[in-house]
Amino acid sequence: MTTSIGDVIRRVAFSSATACSAARRSGHWSLMHLGWVNGSRLLCWLAGQMGRRKASAHLRSVLERLHRSSDRPQRITVRNVSWPAEVLRARDMKIVYCVLAALLGPGMTLAQSSSRQPISSQNNNDLTSEVQALREALLQMQKQVAAQQQEIEALKAQSKSPVTVPASSEPLPSRGNGVGGDSVSSKFESTIVSAGVTVQQQPIQTQGHSKPEQIPLGAFRLGDAILELGGFVDLENVFRTTNTQSNIATNLGGFPYGNTPQGRVSEFRTTAQFSRLSFKVHDSFAGNDIIGFVEGDFSGNDGPSVYQSANPHTNRLRLYFMDLKRGKWEILGGQTWSWLTPNREGTGPIPSDLAITYNEDQSLGVGVPYTRAAEFRVAYHLNEHWTFGVGIEDPNQYIGGFVALPAAFTSVGSQFDNGAQVGAANAFPDVLSKATYDNEFAHRHLHAEVTGLFTGAHASAMPLGSSSFKTHMTVGGGGQIATNYDLLCDKLVFLANIFWSDGGAHYLAATGPELVVRPNAAGTDISLSMVHAGAASAGFEWRATQKQAFAIYYGSDYYGRNFFPDTTNAAHPGTIIGYGGPGSPNSNNRAIQQVTFDWLQTLWKHPRYGALQTYTQYSYLTRAPWAVAPGDPKNAHLSMVYAGLRYVLPSSASTLLRVPYPN
Repeated sequence: MTTSIGDVIRRVAFSSATACSAARRSGHWSLMHLGWVNGSRLLCWLAGQMGRRKASAHLRSVLERLHRSSDRPQRITVRNVSWPAEVLRARDMKIVYCVLAALLGPGMTLAQSSSRQPISSQNNNDLTSEVQALREALLQMQKQVAAQQQEIEALKAQSKSPVTVPASSEPLPSRGNGVGGDSVSSKFESTIVSAGVTVQQQPIQTQGHSKPEQIPLGAFRLGDAILELGGFVDLENVFRTTNTQSNIATNLGGFPYGNTPQGRVSEFRTTAQFSRLSFKVHDSFAGNDIIGFVEGDFSGNDGPSVYQSANPHTNRLRLYFMDLKRGKWEILGGQTWSWLTPNREGTGPIPSDLAITYNEDQSLGVGVPYTRAAEFRVAYHLNEHWTFGVGIEDPNQYIGGFVALPAAFTSVGSQFDNGAQVGAANAFPDVLSKATYDNEFAHRHLHAEVTGLFTGAHASAMPLGSSSFKTHMTVGGGGQIATNYDLLCDKLVFLANIFWSDGGAHYLAATGPELVVRPNAAGTDISLSMVHAGAASAGFEWRATQKQAFAIYYGSDYYGRNFFPDTTNAAHPGTIIGYGGPGSPNSNNRAIQQVTFDWLQTLWKHPRYGALQTYTQYSYLTRAPWAVAPGDPKNAHLSMVYAGLRYVLPSSASTLLRVPYPN
């Protein structure tokens, strides 16, 4: 408690020089008695004595600091020293104390009886302390922002790392969230409160998910969607023992016989047109899982002189579809592989889901039904084993150059795909249904499937002696059973399929016709009749190592004969027309067979930079016609070798690595 006017004066000076609040200073002053405030000579005398004693003590401390470095100790008193200006000011403090006591006494009394009102000097001191507190708070904020910036840079460095590391579920330190930055945040808030200033904080929020989805290497994020770039750069060499006049897609149903000039000469091609580029976009929202896929190569409609000088191979569309999954339902629309193409698992449309062999020949191989056509289909995944689906596909009523037409109705040939025009007069879409079963037995995968086909064709003709046209229609269908099974887990796979149809040649790589045109007995009108077509294949795929894969396949296509006499031909009655009849050309195939050996070798592979591969395919083919003219060979033979070097992009969007290891 204050006991003298000198203490009052010194306490006022001390309180003004510190950061004490006005309320605390008033509390100190209010402890004095009213009698002491009025003052007296005794109090002044006591104040003077107190001031002198304190001045002497202060003088000793000053002189000791001035002479601390002296070697000889000195005795110092007040009387034998010439006082400096600081000491003189201290000695005269008693006069100042008395005057200030007289002036401040009434003010102290007024301060006790009236409300506290801050004076200007106190406000200035308060403002100075608050500014200092704000400076310290801003400094803490700068340190916190710098720390967060370092964490952001660290996360960027992790995202560029070749090894994908799952992000922590803990959010970044932020102000006021109680996690990570609590020590800095609490200190910052306490500093602001002590300064008497209210600051509204804007917490920093992270926009990422607590557990962000990991994306494959070589992929990009477009908002919430993931874009994968796939493809490869291919340098392919093709050697065939006969001149098939084909590019990298072999004409399986038309390679020449040995009694023709083309059948006595080989062919060689080097091309990059098998190079491929694909884009896969994957996104999920509102319970829907969506995949968009587009794939193209450079095996489009080449002109007759495409290999002269510039080799301007045109780009073509292979696949372009969207696949949506919601719960157990799956809907697909676009151009994709037919459901008659055997699957490796499920009913998926991605190339890695399909059993399309290791072959480099773009025609895949004999015995494997396929198309890539516009489709719309719906599948229901009953459970993890069973899937059922139905869909429609683009049809093609195909006769090619295989069918002999009635002499009086040759004009109907333009209503079919005869190889000379683009669009056929298709009746309705092909309807396909599919059921698949997948299971694991001792870690060995089994896939089995059954596929059904319903197709049809129609044509219009004016009967002889009539003035109006008549439309004729026929329908056909077929089915396929396919399977693959891991004989050795992820090492040795057995694959097989068998297909039989009435009018299913559209799915057998143009090796025979879908239907024929039959005249009636009177020779005045026509009808349409489907041709039986079947196919089968079987093979083994051996994934010897992560860098080596081998395969062997056997495949066969078969076409039934469908012939009859031409009742419309008055000039040559009894001429056999249709397909496969006596005297028919040797282009009317009865059976085509193929044996293939594949070897794939990965020379180098890096998850970030892709892979470098070599591949080799050797195939031996024969085809036998329904009719053989005297002196003509019974079969056509072909041996061919594909060998090339390929750089593969790192993405796994499709069968870019040609499945040398399990998908």
